[in-house]
Order: sequence, then C-alpha cells, then structure tokens
Amino acid sequence: MGEKREIVCRYVGKGLSVYVATGIAGIKRSTYYYRPNGRPKGRGPSTHTLNLSSGLVPNEVVVNDIMELITPEFHDYGYQTVTPLLKQKGYVINHKKVRRLMRDNHLLHPPRPKAPAAERLFIKHTVPPLERPFATIEADIKYIYIHGAHRNAFLVSFLCTFSRCNPVWALEYTMRSNQIIDLLRTLLENPYVKEYTDPQRIMIKIRTDNGPQFIARKLAEALKSINVEHEFIQPGTPQQNGHIESFHSTVTRLVCNRHIFDDIIDAREVFEDFFRAYNHTRAMAALLYHPPVAFLEMWKSGVVVVKTDKKNREKFFFREEQAPKKGLGSPTEALLGNDKINTFANRVLTTQEISPV
Repeated sequence: MGEKREIVCRYVGKGLSVYVATGIAGIKRSTYYYRPNGRPKGRGPSTHTLNLSSGLVPNEVVVNDIMELITPEFHDYGYQTVTPLLKQKGYVINHKKVRRLMRDNHLLHPPRPKAPAAERLFIKHTVPPLERPFATIEADIKYIYIHGAHRNAFLVSFLCTFSRCNPVWALEYTMRSNQIIDLLRTLLENPYVKEYTDPQRIMIKIRTDNGPQFIARKLAEALKSINVEHEFIQPGTPQQNGHIESFHSTVTRLVCNRHIFDDIIDAREVFEDFFRAYNHTRAMAALLYHPPVAFLEMWKSGVVVVKTDKKNREKFFFREEQAPKKGLGSPTEALLGNDKINTFANRVLTTQEISPV
C-alpha cells in the first residue's frame, strides 16, 4: 500500500489530478489523504463506570473494589470471577473492561510457564508403503457411547497398514499418555508382532494424529526407549491416517449402530467378539479376500507378493506358478490334467446317452 501511495504522489507532483492518479494506482482517495497520527484506532477507553446505586464512578473506585475482592488470603480471583462479583455490587461492567483495569494495575495472574513442545516428525508418505507386516502401525482413539452410563468411553486400537491386523485394543473411560505407553508395550509383546518384527534390529513406525495423548513428552521418551519411531499426520488431514479411519467407520457400522451397551463391561464383551471376528474370520478385498491372520500365514509361506498396478498403486497379488518345461505336455494339458474326459470323442457318449435338448 505504501508503494501505491508513492506512485500517486509522484503523478500528483507532475500535475495529474488525485482522482485520476488514485484510479491508476488502484487505491481509494481516502487512502491517499490518510495520515496516521500514531494513536490507536477506535474510541479511547472509558474513564468512568456506571453503578446502579451511586451512578457514574471513576475507574479508580472500581479498582479499589477489585482489590478488596482479591486481597483476602486464598481469594486469588481472576478477571472472569471478579466480573460477576462486581455485578453483585451494582456495577454495569463486562469482563473485557475488568480485564483491562486489572491488567493496567498489575492485578492479573502471571502467565503460566509452558513447557517447550516436543519436536514432531511428520509423515513422508500419505499412504504407507507395503514393506512388511507391522512396519507401520496406525493408532487412533474413537468415542464409544455407553448408553447405560450416559457417557462416552475411549476405544484405542492399533492397526497394521500391511495386513490390517489389529492385535491390541482397549476400551476405557479415560485415555492418557501412560495408558498409551502400556498398550504399546503390550503391542510389542504380541505374538504376531514378535514373529514378523524385531524391535532390536528393525524400527517399528507408529503413525498418529496430533491428539493430546499422542503429543505428550512422556510418550515420546517411552517410544524412544523401546526403539519405536513416532510420526504425525499433518493437522486437519485425517485421510493421511486413512487405514485406521476406515477401520473406525467399520466399527461404527458393525458395532455401534447395532448394539446398546448397558455398561462398559458389556461393551468390552461385544468388542472382544468383534476383534476376534475381524482378525480371524472376516475377509477383506484388500487382502485378496482373506482375514488378516490367514493373510499373514499366506505372506509367510510366500504365496503373496506386492506389485504395482496400472495406476502405480501397490497391491497384493498371488504369486504366479511357473509354466511346465518342454517335453512334459502343453501348458493347457498340464492345467486341465491328464485324466480329463474328452466329451467330443465318439467312444464317450452313445446315441442313447446324448440328450435331444
């Protein structure tokens, strides 16, 4: 804006009218004529306050009344508490003015020191690559409404992005960082995780959002001690945690929309059955129509491989069988088998056996 005003001044100095010069520069004439005086914009603060019993009183009287309220021992009121107490004394005042008066007279609480936030590692790949089972594990927390208790519980689960296996979960009324740490230790001791990973040699990666339970410094220190890398999705992008978000959508559809929970114990029993079916019997298209545990066995035996499709997306495919060597028959004969009946041979069907239809 300053450069445009200089252009207008230059053209006005050469004899061009202000109206034409401001039109060329694309600014209003009021902007050209405006000269700041250094004072803050808007109306100045009021010097008096209305009291319904005594009329307008100076702000100094209001400050004295505030000091009478906060001076007694253990009466460490802030401006939000002082405001209704002043209204009880008959003052017509809002919290903004009370805060200004207390700020100008150094009556506000000193700001609480905040611990420096832990350094966060944000994701590099929107979709985790298909490296190996339990290489990347997405974790998230979902609200589960307990109807009998009229409150929400927290469902936290850990989903392998490779096999969709969800071996560890918990349903609690509270979910803090120390509980997340205990669940992560349980996850590393799970038989499936221990079979396919070795935290001492290969670092497991946990992907989460930026919730308060996951950004805690205590959790960061615990993950570092057990050789687990923690990566965060970008704020406001749940699609970067798409596997666990899709899983929670399945939870809503198959569990929350079909059951009414009397208490949290009842909910845990239902989720126990759900996770057992999800891991052991429920087939998934992404896993070649097999459940996660069966898919892990297929991967271990070498039946399944990872390939890139036409859209450059990584997907699972069955390993192709080798064609038979020459001299052992054509590939078609090998696939059909040597004992397949030739239905076109005359010796197979007689005239009576041939259907007229």
